This record gives sequence, C-alpha cells and structure tokens, in this order.
Amino acid sequence: MKCLRILNNYHLHRRKYSRIVLGIETSCDDTAVAIVTDSKKILAARRYTERAIQRQQGGINPSVCALQHRQNLPHLIAECLEESGVKAHDLDGVAVTVTPGLVIALKEGISAAIKLAKEHSLPLIPVHHMRAHAVSILLVDDQIRFPFSTLLLSGGHALIAVANGQEDFKLYGQSVSGSPGECIDKVARKLGDLGAEFHGVHPGAAVEVLASRASPDGHLQYPVFLPSVSGANMNFDQIKGSYLNLLYRIAKDRPSELNIPNFCASLQDTVTRHIASKLHVFYESLAQHNSQNAPPTQLVIGGGVAANNYIFRAISKLCAAHSVSVHPLPASLCTDNAEMVAYTGLLMLANRSKSIWWRPTDIPDTIYAHARSAIGSNCSSEIVGESGRGRRKLVTSSLHGDQRIRFRNFDDFKKRANE
Repeated sequence: MKCLRILNNYHLHRRKYSRIVLGIETSCDDTAVAIVTDSKKILAARRYTERAIQRQQGGINPSVCALQHRQNLPHLIAECLEESGVKAHDLDGVAVTVTPGLVIALKEGISAAIKLAKEHSLPLIPVHHMRAHAVSILLVDDQIRFPFSTLLLSGGHALIAVANGQEDFKLYGQSVSGSPGECIDKVARKLGDLGAEFHGVHPGAAVEVLASRASPDGHLQYPVFLPSVSGANMNFDQIKGSYLNLLYRIAKDRPSELNIPNFCASLQDTVTRHIASKLHVFYESLAQHNSQNAPPTQLVIGGGVAANNYIFRAISKLCAAHSVSVHPLPASLCTDNAEMVAYTGLLMLANRSKSIWWRPTDIPDTIYAHARSAIGSNCSSEIVGESGRGRRKLVTSSLHGDQRIRFRNFDDFKKRANE
C-alpha cells in the first residue's frame, strides 16, 4: 500500500509540475536538503545542525561540520524523497552549493550531489550560495521582478548588489573586513564576560533585546567613529575593534559605570548607521551619475542580521526616502537552507544555464569548492565617493526612532568649512 501511495503521489506531482529539483546545502554548519517544484511548491525539506557540539567547542569547527554532513546527508535525502513521493530518477536535476563557504563542508554536499546525479542520470546544477539567498525571494514574493537590488547581511557577509538574473549579478559594495553579524556577536560575548545576561539567547540576538531597554538617548552614550571606506564598501572589523577597545578601557578604569543596555543600543545604532549610509551612497550615486543604469526600485534584504528590527526599520525608512520598496526574506530563507538552492537550480534549468552538467557522462568525479567567490562582476568603481558634487549626504542621526530621514547637500558642508 505504501509503494502504491508513493506512486500515486508521484504521478499527481508530474501532472501539476513540469520540473522538480532536489537541492543540497552544506556551505557551513547546516546540513540541508529540499525538493522544490517550478510552481514554487516545497514538496519536502530537511535541515540538521548540531548546536550542542558548537557550544562545547566555542564555535564552528569545519571538520565537525563536514562529518555531520557526511553522516546526515544520505538519510535526509532519503526522507525528502519519501515525503515528496518522488523517485530519485524522476527528478529533473540535483542542485548543490559549490561556493562560497567552508571548503571541507562544501565538498561533502558536492560529493553527495555528484553521486545522486550520476546514479540516476540527472543534470547536476552548481549553485552560488549568495546568489541563491537573493534569488530565493522569487520563491515567496510574486511582486519581485529582475532587476532588483539586494542587501545581504549575515555573520559571514555584507554586500550590496543588483540582480539582473539568477546568475547575472553586479556587486556595488561589500565589507572589506569582517561582517555585521560577527561584529555584533564578538562584542556581545565580551559584554557577557562583563556581566551581561543573555538567558539562553544567542549573544548577537540578545543585543537587540538589551538595546530595547536602553534610555531614550542610550544609543548616543557610547559613540565611535564610523569607518572611512570608499564608495558603498563597508568595514565591520573597525567597528568591532573600536567597541572592544572601549569595553577594555571601561572595564579597566570604571567598570561600575558600564550601562549594558545603552552600550548595546550604541553598538546597534553604529552598525545600522554604517550599513544605511553605504546603501544611501549606492542609491544616490547611481541615480546621480549613472542615468543609463538607474538603481532598481525594489530592494531584497536578507541574512540573519536583517532579522534585527532596529536595523530593518532604519533601512526601510531610508529606502522610502529613495522611493524604493523593501522586500524582506522570511526567516526560514535567511538561514542556510536547501529550498533556495533547489529553486535557484530550477531557474537555471529553465534558462538552460551553461554552468549545468546536463549529461551524466560529463559530470566530473569532483568539483572544486571555493571558500570565497564574488556574487557577480565588481562594479564598485561606479559608486562615486562622498566627495561627489551635487549629491546629498545622509544625516545618519535621523535613522533612529520615528524621526524623518534628513539629507544635506555636500555643497553646504563645503561652504561651512570655508566660513
């Protein structure tokens, strides 16, 4: 009876969907498998992470991640196939993350995907992790159309790009050092050493909770200079270093005066102002200096850091001032997941991507995994620096709370400097 039910489910799927792809994601510590259709139906999804071991070892261990992937991928694939009622040889392709990520972890997913594709004569679809994050908005939001701009903020990345297609991205800004997630997390852990109570919440997420308890002007109590980085690029290691040094001085000279909620609010506000100011430079520069390539009017925002409500509200305010609509990825697609990999694979199939190995005889025995890989062509030189004439400068203090976004013309600053 079970076999008959699976067979019936499969025939039902084939009547409703023209393409079905299985996706595999192992770029870091999440082992994920999903089966998705070209009608945006998620037939099955599984994800596994061993958080306990990470806590014991004080962070992510690449070798442990690789072992986790190797042990769990076979039965996660089997579970997804059984739940979906689709037989492996009837899939239309296997999509797998090949870059960027932990190389030793990526290799496990690649190996499993190659094995599955060869055994069942399926096309093998190599997927770029960051492109998949951005493109996954199409899985849940029917309003989105190419081209759209995207802001991806996580523990490993910070970038501003324009998506012209599932494999056609232009990169306009990125972090030259560090990431917003790592910055907030490292400072939060130091606060924990100085007495901050997280009550089982991840330190990075706890910063937002503690910041919500700050005094009205608490976000101004512990200021640091914003990094000076060209164009729309960012530097979160500089912010992290400034706040760690500040904590060191406070702990050494006046530990009793440390106001943890206000410190968290200041950290959160500084990270927000840095991100928003660079997004403003991106929109302002393209609008003023590149009339043939005006910035898209839709922004897709994703990544774990984008789940911070303070950061999201500030970015939304800025985008409204630029007449740009904001489209956040749901939390399930902000973390590493296989649904985004499978759906990106479906789009690549539909567009006959040259990256796909279509015939099993062409599939190599292994695929080189890359720890780093740009999301697209680097167009950061098109972003004019903050000295550009005729552009407006964002008043970053107006990002806070319910204030109205304010701008100043750079010429005003020049006049004041000469007076």
